[in-house]
Amino acid sequence: MKKMQTAKLFISFSDLMEVKLNLDKECSLDNNDVIIYSIYLPNFMDLKADLVQFLNAKELIKAERFYKEIDQNRFIIYRSILKFILAAHTKLEVKNIDLDYHLNKKPYLASHPWLHFNISHSEDFAAIAVSYKKVGIDIEYMSGDFDFTNILPDIFDDNEIFEIKNAFNKKQAFYTSWTRKEAFVKALGKGIDEDFKYIPCLDGQHNIDSILLKNKEDWQMYSFALTEHYLGAVAFEGSSAVCKNLMHCSMPNTMKDLLEMTQMRNG
Repeated sequence: MKKMQTAKLFISFSDLMEVKLNLDKECSLDNNDVIIYSIYLPNFMDLKADLVQFLNAKELIKAERFYKEIDQNRFIIYRSILKFILAAHTKLEVKNIDLDYHLNKKPYLASHPWLHFNISHSEDFAAIAVSYKKVGIDIEYMSGDFDFTNILPDIFDDNEIFEIKNAFNKKQAFYTSWTRKEAFVKALGKGIDEDFKYIPCLDGQHNIDSILLKNKEDWQMYSFALTEHYLGAVAFEGSSAVCKNLMHCSMPNTMKDLLEMTQMRNG
């Protein structure tokens, strides 16, 4: 019988290294870096009229498909900020950032396919992860009104359910496990399918069927607290023996700073 090939997935918690965006310094990444840019959406509402000008026709149509105006505004903000971030890392003009899509609908830059990115949003926050490795991110607002008990068997195995039900803080345990699974499938470019339940989410090192991954690359996944009420997880390729620099940067909320962020790199 042929032996099943497996890859390793290391899961833990991490404190993000807080860094301040230096407008005088070019945005750069080392091979082992993962930068998480956070966007507090209410702080950008006054910029919507300016930010919408950086979206193309397809993106404007997508924004209009949102039923609620607040969701339209949030999409305009985090999609345009994503383009500013990608422009800063690629030295392209913001309006020249045109996203292509894989068959799984995961966006990428055809001009810079080695620059990986992923975005997540929940309520008042959005977060964008950028890396030279495949990366996925998920953030969630830890709602106190959400009763997750009935859905546990659909998305977690017996050991994971046991850990959640016996945790001191059950809400945090649920959101920790959920965001980890979600970040990993987003990094893989998969949706929530029949494999979702079998993706590990507990601390430690796990073996994963390489058929699921479509390669034998090892992975890392880390949970982090974005704020007191927002929990996140980020997953990316690479062995845990190779240290990754997990950095967090809050995006500036003035057009002057956003434009300077790209002009300094394109000048």
